[in-house]
Amino acid sequence: MQILFTHYHWDHTQGLPLGPLTFIKPIPITIWGTVDEGIGPRDVLAASMKRPFFPVDFSEVASHFSFRKIEHPNTQVILIHPEGGIKQMAVDQFESFDGKPLPIGKDGRKYAKSECLVIRMMKSFHPEKTISYRFEEGPTGKVFVLLTDHENQDGVPTGMKAFLKGADLLAMDSQYSRAKYEKQTAGFGHGTPDYCVRVALEVGAKSLGLTHHDPGSTDEEVKKILEEAKTAQAEIANAIKQKDAKAVISLTPERIFACQDYQTVIL
Repeated sequence: MQILFTHYHWDHTQGLPLGPLTFIKPIPITIWGTVDEGIGPRDVLAASMKRPFFPVDFSEVASHFSFRKIEHPNTQVILIHPEGGIKQMAVDQFESFDGKPLPIGKDGRKYAKSECLVIRMMKSFHPEKTISYRFEEGPTGKVFVLLTDHENQDGVPTGMKAFLKGADLLAMDSQYSRAKYEKQTAGFGHGTPDYCVRVALEVGAKSLGLTHHDPGSTDEEVKKILEEAKTAQAEIANAIKQKDAKAVISLTPERIFACQDYQTVIL
């Protein structure tokens, strides 16, 4: 099992010590994460599972865990092949192959990019070092991007535009309504529904999932944020059409939805 941490705020790490897979030793688990102020993924889990704060010390389950550090997210990719395994590679090295088979397997075997899952990374706009992940599925050509813990920006940076471009599904942080953001939560590192829609339309995303709901929000408040997003889509799409009647609108209101942040997995 491969687990990718976006960052180390507690709302993104505390579920792991409480999950059943942490204690099932026949299942090998690899955790990927950034290095922030000298702290890597192993340090985070070891600190979370430490007496007297947690009843099971990490040393009791550590044997089936391994850890991979992502020091410079924008300069690396992760390649996954069903037979060749997993390889972390510098972006410039990856791009130098230019369609040629990629050396992924430990035995030196090479595999076509079209057979791989390619994971690209980008730092998001958040108080701590945070990674956004772009998953490109070679066999199908489908693209999923997770952009959580990312605050509103006035524009869409060129690098971010390229990172998000053409996503079949963009899951994006929409924790606060526009009104609450402007009144109370600007600077907290989270987004609003109108901003998410504006970005999704600009990069040509086909579907938009609103995620990272505020822990204090009720179901009704999440529904209102969803409606706010759909209203924004209508307004922005109309403005685009007024400028260019032939413009193609990739994202329709029906393709905007609220993600379920927490799900129970039954093994």
